[in-house]
Amino acid sequence: MAVRVVLVTVVAVIVVATAGGRDGVASAAPVATQGSGTQPQQLHLALTNDLSQRTVSYVTLESTDRSVTTFGASPSQLTRRVNCTNRPFTDGGLTHRTIYLHECVLSNLDFATRYFYKVGDGDAVWSPVLNFTTWARDDPELTLAVYGDMGVINARSLKPLQQDLAEGGYDLILHVGDFAYNMDTDEGKRGDAFMNMIEPLAGHVPYMTCLGNHETAYNFSHYTERFAAIAQTTTSGNNWWFSWDVSVVHFVALSSEIYYNFYLYPYVKITEQLQWLERDLQRVDRSKTPFVVVYLHRPLYCSNTDDLPDCSLDTQHIREGFTHQGQFYPGLDAFMYKYNVNLVLVAHEHSYERTWPVYNSTVDPTQTNPHVYHNPQYPTHIVSGAGGCDEDLDYYDELHHGPWSLVRSASYGYGHLHIVNSTHLHWTQFLAEGRNGTDEFWCVS
Repeated sequence: MAVRVVLVTVVAVIVVATAGGRDGVASAAPVATQGSGTQPQQLHLALTNDLSQRTVSYVTLESTDRSVTTFGASPSQLTRRVNCTNRPFTDGGLTHRTIYLHECVLSNLDFATRYFYKVGDGDAVWSPVLNFTTWARDDPELTLAVYGDMGVINARSLKPLQQDLAEGGYDLILHVGDFAYNMDTDEGKRGDAFMNMIEPLAGHVPYMTCLGNHETAYNFSHYTERFAAIAQTTTSGNNWWFSWDVSVVHFVALSSEIYYNFYLYPYVKITEQLQWLERDLQRVDRSKTPFVVVYLHRPLYCSNTDDLPDCSLDTQHIREGFTHQGQFYPGLDAFMYKYNVNLVLVAHEHSYERTWPVYNSTVDPTQTNPHVYHNPQYPTHIVSGAGGCDEDLDYYDELHHGPWSLVRSASYGYGHLHIVNSTHLHWTQFLAEGRNGTDEFWCVS
């Protein structure tokens, strides 16, 4: 179950909670701003393949001799210390601005335990104290907040996500591509602003990701480097495609962008990803993780009409595959069906859409209840790309959608994927305004 953490109020600067919990009291301190040298900023957590670990990543604007995380059972007892890696990252813009990325792995964590932590140089310069809670070992129940396409400007879902987390609404975040709009803007300062903006979320719960088209600049380097901690323990060795297990779900992150960016690298990346994907899905033990959820940025199925060819030629490209210079590159639809993937979570379209269980553009004939999919033969696809950005929403009309499209909403918001137990998943889509549910359904296996 989700455990409440104390979040923040946004005033003249972004602030983060230094302590808290279900019974905690919030206190706050300013996050470092541009020009603050060795002061840590942009703290965020991620998972490894070992649920007794968490990674902690942060940024300084100048190099430091040491990088350290201290943590413990209370803000005054940070008795455990871990050394972190420290490396420069240089933006590809004209000034070649450099920041410094720090990554730590906290190991041998007890389950169902709240930890407090801070990062710094091990001496005089430290971040505020944040906290996170590990999950129960034997309780499968967890909730993920799911969204894509959130920018620094018009981040409509940010405030409700903060409120939701403070009320114990979710345990983990899945950001399905497109960050900041864009992280490389202004020599990477837009990326810094975004990472500071999400720290009140990502500093308390793991922030798991996949790349999107707005990360394309400089060969996706801002995404690859800022979220590098994710790649440290993946079987793929990268953070473009990788997998991880939580509770009774096997999650698979994929790159949709390798289908659309031939000018950056040859399409051989598609073959590499598909070969890895097949090996990964073949190894899934459905007795331990009976559900498989795939997430990637661009949709295989969508119905928006105001941003062609997103939901016509582009979806066909990644869904069915294509031929280039005499070589056929398979799409993803057949893999989702072959390996009985339960859910495919995507974004890219700034809206919400849910399908019937669908394969090859055909609705699963065994499903008739729009709110309960019982042992579906095909995957269900969910577009949740309306976190909020400066490009506004994407829209639908009443004519242009396939029979597989069940629910469509051009509204800002985010989803909850509730892992209930080994047989039940529940999805709810929330409006950013008022946090009212706009759609919900069960996946029963």
